[in-house]
Amino acid sequence: MKRKHIVLIIVNAVSLLFFTIMSIAASGIKDSLPDQQAISRWTDGTQRYSQISVFTDGLSAISIDGIFTARVDIEKKLVENSLTSEKENARVWVDAFSGKHGKTAMTSEIGSSEAEIIITGGDFFLFHPLELISGYYYTEDNFMQDRVLIDETIAWQLYGATDIVGKPLVMGNKYFYIAGVYRRSDNSDIEKTIGETPLMFMPYQGYEILGNTPYFNCYEACLPNPVTGLAEKIVTEAMGVKQPNSEVIDNSARYSLKNRFDIIKNFGMRSVRGNAIVCPYWENAARITEDKSALVLVFQLIGLIIPIGTTLTYIVIGYRKRKTFFTWFANAVKSIFNKLFTKIKNRKAGIADE
Repeated sequence: MKRKHIVLIIVNAVSLLFFTIMSIAASGIKDSLPDQQAISRWTDGTQRYSQISVFTDGLSAISIDGIFTARVDIEKKLVENSLTSEKENARVWVDAFSGKHGKTAMTSEIGSSEAEIIITGGDFFLFHPLELISGYYYTEDNFMQDRVLIDETIAWQLYGATDIVGKPLVMGNKYFYIAGVYRRSDNSDIEKTIGETPLMFMPYQGYEILGNTPYFNCYEACLPNPVTGLAEKIVTEAMGVKQPNSEVIDNSARYSLKNRFDIIKNFGMRSVRGNAIVCPYWENAARITEDKSALVLVFQLIGLIIPIGTTLTYIVIGYRKRKTFFTWFANAVKSIFNKLFTKIKNRKAGIADE
């Protein structure tokens, strides 16, 4: 084999290895954020689903009545599209909603702390499975809505420990009780977006106990999507999404090849926002991973340039030499048949002599 052919084989092998490594990296980025994987926790994979998010600005924040109205509308649209469960009273979709409501001071029997509050509703922790150090997730169905989930920093400041489930804390002269303590994520993208201030999660009913009116800037849903775009359309119509005051994201498609190419095409413009929508930390982290995934796609394409170029070159060479090739092929086939016929003829002649 000629030296240049050996070099060409090595270069192509290295390029394909580089492409494989970049593909593995892309897969790792896609699976790095649990907040983008709600479908895997809700379904068994037998039916096609989409995870949809809606974000609004402050002026277009959603009231609790607006949430309930949207839920009724979504349920109606699912029934109209025959997307219902065969099992009685079984849910085919799930949702959550949340809103960030600034800093709040709190005290305990032995300490004090300050945290930003995120009020929640629906199956919030299905979409955002925080890592619990102790305790449990409160739910929308809990009889007592004075439970809160705090991070380990708040726990240490209030009680000097993390195993403090059921302990009280005081906010606005009202008593609340600790359902659980969670560990802050060590994901680098979440760390960049979550900020330094500790976060406390509480049900919107608990926020009402403080005498406040809850509003929500984020709505999320996992629902059947048998036809591409149907789930997004249902949520968009039910939530009355109107740009530039609100936007809808199909989380399930954010790492698709099409979306990654769109990001590359508009790279540098994603930071330019013409609205006042403030996304929660998990969405900002997801957008960072989108950019990373798009950059990895560029490297994947670079890894394919030489193998594709080599393949096309040999196709062109083969096409130009097709007459020579076909002549050689025809002669080779003719030679094989001639030898075969000669062998058969000689064998028959031998039998006749006997």
